[in-house]
Amino acid sequence: MLKKFGLYLVSVAAVVFLFTLIGGREPDDAVAAFAPVKNGVNNPASSRKNNLVVTCNAYSGTINPLYLETEADREIVRLVFDPLVEPGEGGAPVPVLADYTVSQDGRKYTFTLKEGAVFSSGDRVTADDVLFTWEVLCDPTYAGHLRPAELGIVGYRAYVEGSATTLSGVEVVDERTLSVTLEEPSAAALFTLGVAPLSRAYYGTDFAWGRLDNLLLQRSRPMGCGQYRLTAMTMELLTLERNKNYYLGAPSVPTVYFKVATPELAAAMMKEGACDLDLTGGSDSLEVAGLDHLVRTETAGDSYGLLGFSCQSALLKDPAVRRAVALCIDRQALIDAVFGAGGAKPLTLPVSAASFAAPAEPPAARHDPAAAVALLEQAGYVRNSGGIFVKEGVTLSLTFTTTDNNPASAALGDLLQDGLAKAGIGLTRRSLDYGSLLNQIRLGRCEMWFMAMGFSPDPDPTALIGSGGTFNLFGYSAEKVDDLLARAAAETDLERRAQLYDLLWQALSANPPFVPLYQRVQPVVCNLRVSGLSFQEMRPVTAEFYRIKW
Repeated sequence: MLKKFGLYLVSVAAVVFLFTLIGGREPDDAVAAFAPVKNGVNNPASSRKNNLVVTCNAYSGTINPLYLETEADREIVRLVFDPLVEPGEGGAPVPVLADYTVSQDGRKYTFTLKEGAVFSSGDRVTADDVLFTWEVLCDPTYAGHLRPAELGIVGYRAYVEGSATTLSGVEVVDERTLSVTLEEPSAAALFTLGVAPLSRAYYGTDFAWGRLDNLLLQRSRPMGCGQYRLTAMTMELLTLERNKNYYLGAPSVPTVYFKVATPELAAAMMKEGACDLDLTGGSDSLEVAGLDHLVRTETAGDSYGLLGFSCQSALLKDPAVRRAVALCIDRQALIDAVFGAGGAKPLTLPVSAASFAAPAEPPAARHDPAAAVALLEQAGYVRNSGGIFVKEGVTLSLTFTTTDNNPASAALGDLLQDGLAKAGIGLTRRSLDYGSLLNQIRLGRCEMWFMAMGFSPDPDPTALIGSGGTFNLFGYSAEKVDDLLARAAAETDLERRAQLYDLLWQALSANPPFVPLYQRVQPVVCNLRVSGLSFQEMRPVTAEFYRIKW
């Protein structure tokens, strides 16, 4: 799934602001749509009868479920494309465009498309369209955000290497049904397999193994099976018209505009009634008190911050040292310094508070340098004449590397400087630009650093902390953790899987690969004229725009 690394290690690509794509300029009716409304109206947005305006951060210009780059992309794509499956409450998978079953051994998924599912062109969505989408995912030239190699589809390796012309593990049963068999059970595979289907007739022209040229050419002219269809786009304004062929019924709002805005501009537009929904994430500063036409809500954000460790370094290979460092960090002070009140919440486990895998009562965020001292003494460390701990002639002095122009990294460095000094741990600070830091981390030459990352709907952290994991930048390897990761990833029963994750969190608390610091809070401000819209963690806000009523 889409992962947001705030150092941006698996990152969102740089957004290029082009003024091409579908349209050339903002349509006149769109300009009028979010013009300020006269004061004195109880709800200043009420005069806009036929459109809904959303303010958002920059989007990439690629409107395709296989190539998400920004959070705005995800919201827009969800309007144009319905996925087969998406996360529901707690991140549990729920069927959308297709129902699904899982075989008893957890290796075979069978999808059955909903009756009446059609693309905006009016053509039916078929099992062959889903097959085409999976063929694109498994193509050797695919370079999107999804990771098909981790699915373990039977026949994937032969297909990607070109020794087979089909995916042997995929079977089209009939026009609405197909199945896929995996090498091993994988609960996390469902969200990737459940990605929104692409029309073979529209996107598959001249499609051939190793050649996705036509599909890429269509990235700014999407045609999907979702609630709305894209009719005009610049890199500042995007216009969508309701899909009259939508299988759940045409939405009641004829037109939706996505307007790129700064948080400050979005707040002003919300106050004036010039927009209806702010997704910039900057609404935490918007005072809604006294503004009867607005309501503010919060959801658990999908990004979190952590202190990374090089677990193979001479000093940090000892879990006791890593645990001691964690006790020296005042998480709330970090949040207050970087985000202000309400911008984030302390985090002690590498799982979203909204996930089914999160314990009902997570460990408390402890800031206790005295406990760190006791832990180090139990591990055989003694203080030298300067008050710094020493063991076997080696002084316990660590290096923290910050990134240039990163407020969270700088604030964490200040807090570490103070907290570690109280615990008898030395600290040296250095600063590098992003590229140099990334290179040093990969070479194992950074002892500690700050990183921000994104949660995926599925809580499996194997790629992050499993031995040899794709994004394991910590040099972390623990046999017990690997065993629990494998068992949890293969378990398709959510209750049993949550129990395995409870055991995993306990193991990570005793032997941490990094220190979770905070989870962002996602504020959303909505005009009260918009009813029927639900806000749910891990799912795009736009998932149920078709339910909106004025």
